[in-house]
Amino acid sequence: MGGVMNHRRPAALGFIFVTILIDVIGFGIIIPVLPKLIQELTHGTLSQAAWYGGLLMFAYSFVQFVCAPFVGGLSDRYGR
Repeated sequence: MGGVMNHRRPAALGFIFVTILIDVIGFGIIIPVLPKLIQELTHGTLSQAAWYGGLLMFAYSFVQFVCAPFVGGLSDRYGR
């Protein structure tokens, strides 16, 4: 069984790496255009749109920070 575990671990780490890479690429793609998109939605200035974009990024990051321990606990309990 030790051989099976050694083979599955690199595959799992590779999957996790690719998943995180896709998440980071998603942020990298939207960040440069987000202020302009928000400006078109709110009909405000570019500086107001950038502020709203920063607020949205903060809110997403904060909720992810707060909920990550709970989601991790659920993953440990039910996901494995």
